[in-house]
Amino acid sequence: MRGATGLDETETAPVELVISELVTNSVLHSASGGRCGRVKVTVEVMPGQIVLVSVTDDGPRALRPITVPTLADHVDDAEECGRGLRLVAALAEKWWWTGFRGGQLTVWALIDPHRDLDA
Repeated sequence: MRGATGLDETETAPVELVISELVTNSVLHSASGGRCGRVKVTVEVMPGQIVLVSVTDDGPRALRPITVPTLADHVDDAEECGRGLRLVAALAEKWWWTGFRGGQLTVWALIDPHRDLDA
């Protein structure tokens, strides 16, 4: 990732984490996790070194409920899942999704790799 973006290791860490979470969600919640499933990832460094990430899935899995990315109101500490999008929301300046319920979805995130996460 460093070579592709021109960012150093510290700067690419939040970008890599966001990509990891979004790809994991695509594999877990869409046809991307099925046989021959695909996930398309794009990364673009914009002016000011703001990074735009997009992750596109293969649409819903057959015979499974159709879902769209949403932040849960509450996450049970005992649950293994449910924190990924909260992490994305914490690391990104903004995140959103495009597409339509029942079709391919693309989740987008704008990440400022220079942002002080402790502030």
